Amino acid sequence: MTRRTASQSLAANACLAILFAAAPAGAEWFRLSQGQVFSVVLEDYQVSPDGRRAVYRQDAETDGVFDLWSVALPAGTPVKLNATVPSPGVFSFRISPDGSRVVYTAAQDTGGVVELYSVPIAGPASAGVKLNGPLVAGGDVADPFPSVFGISANSTRVVYRADQQTDEVFELYSVPIAGPASSGVKLNGALDTAGDVVGFRLSPNSARVVYQADQQTNEVYELYSVPIGGPASSGVKLNGALVLGGDVRFTSGFQISPNSARVVYFADQQIDEVVELYSVPIGGPASSGVKLNGALVAGGNVFEAGISPNSARVVYRADPQTVFVTELYSVPIGGPASAGVKLNGALVAGGRVGRASISPNSARVVYTADQQTNDVNELYSVPIAGPASAGVKLNGPLVANGDVHVAFAISPDSTRAVYVADQELDGWPMGYRAPLAGPAGADERIWATAVNIPTDFAILPDSSAVAVRGNSAFVDGIVRLWTYPLAGTPDWQGTDWLGGEFQPNGDTFSFELLPDGSGAVYVADQEVDNQFELYLLYFRLWGDGFETGDTSRWSATVP
Repeated sequence: MTRRTASQSLAANACLAILFAAAPAGAEWFRLSQGQVFSVVLEDYQVSPDGRRAVYRQDAETDGVFDLWSVALPAGTPVKLNATVPSPGVFSFRISPDGSRVVYTAAQDTGGVVELYSVPIAGPASAGVKLNGPLVAGGDVADPFPSVFGISANSTRVVYRADQQTDEVFELYSVPIAGPASSGVKLNGALDTAGDVVGFRLSPNSARVVYQADQQTNEVYELYSVPIGGPASSGVKLNGALVLGGDVRFTSGFQISPNSARVVYFADQQIDEVVELYSVPIGGPASSGVKLNGALVAGGNVFEAGISPNSARVVYRADPQTVFVTELYSVPIGGPASAGVKLNGALVAGGRVGRASISPNSARVVYTADQQTNDVNELYSVPIAGPASAGVKLNGPLVANGDVHVAFAISPDSTRAVYVADQELDGWPMGYRAPLAGPAGADERIWATAVNIPTDFAILPDSSAVAVRGNSAFVDGIVRLWTYPLAGTPDWQGTDWLGGEFQPNGDTFSFELLPDGSGAVYVADQEVDNQFELYLLYFRLWGDGFETGDTSRWSATVP
């Protein structure tokens, strides 16, 4: 563990006369990992939901063998969580929602055979247990990616895919998170010859698992729901009867409502190759399902959907009126489709709606679209139930060739949108804030061209500031962590938390905010060029309302 106090630094851009803020004297950083000169911390590190520990993969002992490590924040000694594994090491991992355990995949017991393990988050590795049952010859816990297993929200069970009983036939299993493997149960019903479970989700209330499988007819994928503890015989099919050639589309995914009451899914259920949107109670029956979208023009489809946090409405993108002209719609989650409304305003010829996001309070939808000028992307906000006429454009006038970038965020308190645009100078993206409900013209710049990696940002949980990974392009080109106020008077000079702390070629490559917003964990070659370690930076309150060591204002909980 290494602890440092950031030095102060000032720099100026003579061309634009931008003065960059000094690094706060109270900023504190700690090196969490303890690797060798060859080591790399991979960017899938995680902070436990309680903010007490960080878990990461690093080849800290053997070059090219990525072991799983856990370290207490802020100044613990890293503990290896896995037993000895061959290259490439641990494949994937997740921390349980209660922060007590880590579940991971590795070829730990048998070379080339990926299996599933669970270990206390603080270790030791010897306390770990294997979760999957005995594997048939050639069997694996699916492929070595995180999507092959999930942890229930109450941290009691793990659900995973494996060809455990028949080689190359992937089925779904549930097991207590601390084992033993002998307590595991298979969740899917009997599969058709060559059938497989291809995907699944756990309900937020930890009661059920919804999965997709060609369970009854090979290569006809349907949707099923089963209690998380089984038995498989209690499972029920959720989708309605499929037209010949129809499927529940696993490439489009499906979603479970936050209140665990309903499942929203995509399927060409009524017309082959015409993908539509459906909603059904999570426990069935399929006959209670309802189609959410209205009539589609020939060639039209539904592409994406999201459920509001209060589980009341579904917002979706579709081209129902003109093929390839995507527009935005909102409908009650239980239907009927006739209650749906279009959210975007009239589109210019060639225009279409891009990305959309629902506010945390479920009141509004923010979306990007070239709505007024073809190929000029802008940002809009509209009430979630419409009408479109109540929508407002959030960004200010754009310079010629300017655009609002695809990256935008809504503050946790649902009061503001933060977006990136080359709004004032073509090719020079800056950060802006705007009131979520408008009015138009109320946008304000909150970070300037000093930060030239502007798509990597996160709003603090209390909505007070934005953390940005970027660099002082006119100073030294080093990518560091900055914060910019989101409330009050804009300060686009920002706070450079790590000014002067990097070796000449060092950069920050990614970051994750602590759950309470008091700081961030990040990966950087901060001290040795190309030696990528994990660090912790505490944002200390200083200057205008900031006092070193005072963390009282960082007590908000992540929504």
